[in-house]
Amino acid sequence: ARRFNDPDSEYKILVASDAIGMGLNLSIKRIIFNTMFKHNGDRIIQLDHSAVKQIAGRAGRRNSLYPNGEVTCRDPDDMAHLKKCMGTEIRPLTKAGVIPTPSHIAVFNEHLEEYDSSGKEIDLHTTLRKFSDMATLKGDFFLCREQSMEIVSRWLKDIKNMSTAEKFALCMSPVNESCTKSKNVLLKYVETYASGKVPGLHYSMQPRTAKTFDHLADLCMIHHQLELFLWLQKKLPSNAVEVMRAEALKERTIQMINSGLFKAEKLTLSYDYISKDVRIKKEWASERRGEEDEI
Repeated sequence: ARRFNDPDSEYKILVASDAIGMGLNLSIKRIIFNTMFKHNGDRIIQLDHSAVKQIAGRAGRRNSLYPNGEVTCRDPDDMAHLKKCMGTEIRPLTKAGVIPTPSHIAVFNEHLEEYDSSGKEIDLHTTLRKFSDMATLKGDFFLCREQSMEIVSRWLKDIKNMSTAEKFALCMSPVNESCTKSKNVLLKYVETYASGKVPGLHYSMQPRTAKTFDHLADLCMIHHQLELFLWLQKKLPSNAVEVMRAEALKERTIQMINSGLFKAEKLTLSYDYISKDVRIKKEWASERRGEEDEI
């Protein structure tokens, strides 16, 4: 991004995720949407007018080389949605999301078990679902992260020697629910910790020099796994040596990512963004048909 922003640089095109809409101050003349769809962690969604205008707004910034920006999309079929979004006013936020605390869930779980005639221990995902059904929020508030918390709580269902409050705290972890490797880091750590052993770093978290864009993506994934491991070490402390190793590997991974980005023009790319967009649109259309059939 720094080289792209340099008017004397030869870099004139920046390929970015939707994170570009999160306030990056760049000198951009034109935004081109490769796709109008994304995975939000739960399912495929179409970008709404707020997200579209936030991203498109990166082009044509005041006091930049391009005060008048332009926006378009790669697929002509997306133009109708793009024009609709650009012509829609962004509505002010009227509600705020809240999340219950571990103590809230622990007390609620105790009451559920107290009045449950079966006498069996109630799983956390069942407690969370009932909490969502029974909770009453006053004012302009709503419960958020329900879907992701229920997914993680189901993963932790068979973990022994952990309290409901501890398991609920783990539902707040920065785990990527759609990534198998991220899930494995969480479960391996928790299972090892709950059994009284010392959780350690897996050999797969060793970074390697990026020679392709796929390798660069792998480095980003390793960085996420190390971040998750360090988060777990703070919530469930076990070994200071492993913390030092993880921090050192994280720094080395960051250096390798930066090195890979610096020589990006030499990296090979074997990825078809157009095919991915077609696949995402098919998944989204299939989900929409399923929702309409249920109605």
